[in-house]
Amino acid sequence: MARDVAAFNLSAEKRTTLDFALDHLASNAPTPKEEIPLAVGAPFGAITVNKQTCTLCKACIGACPEAALLDSPETPQLRFIERNCVQCGLCADTCPEDAVKLVPRLTIGAQAKEPVVLNEAEPFNCVRCAKPFGTKQMIENMLGKLGGHSMFAGGTRRLQMCADCRVIDMMENKSEAKVTDLRKT
Repeated sequence: MARDVAAFNLSAEKRTTLDFALDHLASNAPTPKEEIPLAVGAPFGAITVNKQTCTLCKACIGACPEAALLDSPETPQLRFIERNCVQCGLCADTCPEDAVKLVPRLTIGAQAKEPVVLNEAEPFNCVRCAKPFGTKQMIENMLGKLGGHSMFAGGTRRLQMCADCRVIDMMENKSEAKVTDLRKT
């Protein structure tokens, strides 16, 4: 059976050339597949995120060297572009909640190039100015971990404020400001 000859130019970017070659091979395969499982250590794949433990701290986004992980400017979201992922594992290693796992595979087609939402959360608004500054789950986790600490014996309200409002609240509480000044000396 005759197959079509590949008719694409090479790109300076190796992954783009590989995409062209894989698309050509997939279009001429006797039984096309959209997803091919790969062995651990392969430089292609996806990630999974445990939505129960992920607080959307976005540490994984900052660690990703290939822009495979993205946030959203409109809402707390973790988005992923599989084509960009090289399975380096920095996202999984950086995650403080151990919520990210690598999935070595090769996805062929347009879906590998489109961002998909892996996790999203309800925003948490500052209790003072109502500006969103984190996620509800992240603030609840922080309050759970720090709520019993002696440093917060006076209350945890300030932990529920954005950075600007925390400073304003400290300056408005003169007795607290004096204690802070005495600690500096």
